[in-house]
Amino acid sequence: MAYQKALSHVIACSEAGLLPNRLDEAGMQRALVVLQQNLGAPMLKRTPIVAEPPAAATATAEPFPAKRPALSKDPRCLALAEALKPVLQASCPEGAGGYGGALEAHLHPADADRLGGLELIRAAMRRAARQLGWRVRTVGYGLERLVLVIVQDVRDVPAEFTDALEADFMAATVEMHRRMAAVGDEAVLSALGPGPVQRQTEAFLQAARAAVKTNPEAWR
Repeated sequence: MAYQKALSHVIACSEAGLLPNRLDEAGMQRALVVLQQNLGAPMLKRTPIVAEPPAAATATAEPFPAKRPALSKDPRCLALAEALKPVLQASCPEGAGGYGGALEAHLHPADADRLGGLELIRAAMRRAARQLGWRVRTVGYGLERLVLVIVQDVRDVPAEFTDALEADFMAATVEMHRRMAAVGDEAVLSALGPGPVQRQTEAFLQAARAAVKTNPEAWR
């Protein structure tokens, strides 16, 4: 399966609420079963939110909690989104007219917390992608030792750019096979350099550092 198609399937299952919340070893196994069972499903929809029954009325009314400001208006989100735009733009395959971009970053939980947390990072990704004209899907998971965030452009690709996307997919496939064949051979792996996710993660972190440097007051 092509990477973009596989990524779209994972995101669709996540948005439908089908994937387990905790992706430990057992959770990963359950996730794989769910992904396989839902291959070819005509349409995955978001799981509807069922309202909880109202609590019994009491003599003393509790005050409403203060409304939290929208993440999209948080200065950290604005700064991070601005810094991420060139990174997302660079993820688009060459010659594809700005279509087919996707970014996957694997962060240490401490790094994610310093940037404002998983949901703020996703909000910044969405803002940056929409400003580039993408139709956006995002995924985010917080694990014990890893925070995974993904943003993807899911627009339909015009016919004139499909060859460029196919060429990019073939290049990625060749690289993947080379890395799989080189497992256990440190010399060959070293010559191949960082893998795609590692490259994208480093690009994300460089943009995040630039955002913090540009507006340090926002992160204090």
